[in-house]
Amino acid sequence: MKNKLTTNLGLKLISVLFSIVLWLVGTSIGNPTTSKSFYNVPVVLENTDAITESGRVYEVLENSDVISRVTIRGPRSVVSSMSESNIVATADVSNISSLDTVSIKLATNINQDQINSITPSSDTVKLNIENKKTKTMALGTKISGEVSDGYMVGDITTDQNLVRISGPESVVTSVSKAVAEITVTGFTSDISTSAEIRLYDADGNAVDDPNITQNIKSVNVQVSILQTKEVPLVFHTQGEPTYGYGFTGNVECDLQTVTICGKSSVLKKIQSIDIPAELLDMTNKSDTFTEEIDLLQYLPDNVQLVDLADSVVAVTVDIEPEISKKIEMRESRIHVTNLPDGFTASVSGVEETFIIEVIGLAQDLSEVQASSLEGTVDINDLMEKFSLEELQEGFYTMEVSFGLPDDVRLLEPVEVVVHISAKQE
Repeated sequence: MKNKLTTNLGLKLISVLFSIVLWLVGTSIGNPTTSKSFYNVPVVLENTDAITESGRVYEVLENSDVISRVTIRGPRSVVSSMSESNIVATADVSNISSLDTVSIKLATNINQDQINSITPSSDTVKLNIENKKTKTMALGTKISGEVSDGYMVGDITTDQNLVRISGPESVVTSVSKAVAEITVTGFTSDISTSAEIRLYDADGNAVDDPNITQNIKSVNVQVSILQTKEVPLVFHTQGEPTYGYGFTGNVECDLQTVTICGKSSVLKKIQSIDIPAELLDMTNKSDTFTEEIDLLQYLPDNVQLVDLADSVVAVTVDIEPEISKKIEMRESRIHVTNLPDGFTASVSGVEETFIIEVIGLAQDLSEVQASSLEGTVDINDLMEKFSLEELQEGFYTMEVSFGLPDDVRLLEPVEVVVHISAKQE
C-alpha cells in the first residue's frame, strides 16, 4: 500500500501543482484583478470639536478636503460594482500634526476584505487654525442704481441697526463695515424690501469668506423716494438807508435758484423760497452790505435741500450815495390841472427859464430829462391846502409837481403863484 502511495510521487506533486495553476488561470480569466478610479471624493472631518471647543476656528486650505482621484484595485466582480458612494474618506482632527495637517483614512463600505488596495492622489487635509473672534458692527446702507428723473432717495431706515459677525480673527479684523444694499433703479415711490447684508474691508472690497458667520443675513429696509423741484430764491428788504443814500433795488446772491425735495403733494404748493425782510434790514445803512443766510431755516415743513452745500448763501444789498442833477425848465411847461369850468388860471412867480435841481441815485437820474418833465399845479390839491369847498378867485401860492420818479426828489421845492379868476361872459 505504502509503495502505491509513494510510487510516482514526483508526478503526483506535479499534477497537484498543475491543477492549482489551472485553477488560478481559470480564476484569473473568469474574474481578473482590475482597478477603477473615482474623482473628487469628499473627506469627512471627524472630531472637529477638538478645535472649536477651545475657542478656535479652522479653515480647509487648498481644497484639500476633496481628493481629486482615488484608485481601487481588486477583483473585477467587486471593483466594477462599486461607485463613489462606496468610498469612505475620513480625517480625524484629534490626530492633527504639528504642521496642522490631518491624515486621510480610506475604506469602502462594501467588500472591504476583497479589496487589494485603495490609493489616493493626496493623503492629508491641510488646515489653517486661528483664534475665533466676534465683532458687533453698526449696520449701514448702500444705494445702487438711479431713481427716475425728477426724484431722489430720501431717508433710509432698517429694522435692525447692528450685526454680529464671527469667524477667523484675521478675517473678522479685516471687516470694516457692514451694509444693506438696496437697488432703486426706476423707482418713483417709497420702497419696502428685504436687503442682503454685505461685508467690506477698509478699501471697499467685499469680504465673502465662507468661514464668517452672521447673526442676521438680511434686514427689512424702508426707502423714502422724494420728488425734486427747482425754485427761485426771493429776497425781501426793509428799512431806509441813511439820508443821502439809496437802495438801488439790486439784491445779489451766489445762488438764484435751489433744488428742493419732498413729497409731490407738498412741492406742488411751493413756487419759491422767500427770505424775510428782517434779515436784510437797510435801516441807517450807508454802504453796500452782505449777509449770510441759512436757507434751511426758511424751508417749508417736510421739505429739504437736495444739496446741503447750498444751505448757506451770501446775499448782497446794493446801497449807493445819492447825487444831484440840474435841469433847465421853462415857465411855459407849467400847467394847471383839474380847473373847473367857469374859471381861468395863470401862473407866475418864476422866470421864463429856471433851474430845478433833482436828487436821487445815478441810475434813476439818468432817466430824468427836461424834455420828459411837465410842471403841474393840481386845483384839487389847492382846494385841499386852503380848505376850500368851492374854488374862489384869488392868488394862491402852490408847489409845482414835476412827475418825478418815486426815487427822485427836488432839492428845493418850486413855488409859483396861481391866479384864479372867473371867466368873463
